[in-house]
Amino acid sequence: MAKDEDRDGSVTAMRLFVGLQPSQAVREALASLQERLRAAGVEGRYLDPANLHLTLAFIGEWPEDVTACLPPVGEPFALTLSHIGVFQRAKVLWAGVEPCPALDALAARVRQNLQAAGIPFDPQPFNPHITLIRKPVLPDAALLGTIRPQPAAMTVGETCLYRSERTENGMAYTVIGKMTTEGVQKCGH
Repeated sequence: MAKDEDRDGSVTAMRLFVGLQPSQAVREALASLQERLRAAGVEGRYLDPANLHLTLAFIGEWPEDVTACLPPVGEPFALTLSHIGVFQRAKVLWAGVEPCPALDALAARVRQNLQAAGIPFDPQPFNPHITLIRKPVLPDAALLGTIRPQPAAMTVGETCLYRSERTENGMAYTVIGKMTTEGVQKCGH
């Protein structure tokens, strides 16, 4: 596993998570959904569409690139946007996907691989969602039942390791590695 080193050679921790990158069609449908939510009067911190992702496992601070620990997807499968919801405790409004046993199995394999490698991760049960708005303020709770994502689907064929960094404009999520059908693919650090 590659370590993230400072200029002086000391190892620094990276804030990491494993997730899926939305396809361009899904990203556009989610951006459109955000626009409709804004027009409906929903306030909050809207995530930049370039930062949208579906988290499979949150690792947190870790000093190494763990892409090699990620499982391959195996047989590619489809994910379809289906609804929106709110996690009250976490204060996020999100887009959900249709139930997908292949997605649940992939998340379980990711977590098993991390555990086998001794890499700690958030043990919260997997609840597939794509965060759209942090700290949402809804003008009417009934709004959640009236707005749905545009039909959009994507084929999942790879898992991604993301690095999360705080910037002056909020959090930025960068894919630093992927596990594809061909194996590990390094991306920009």
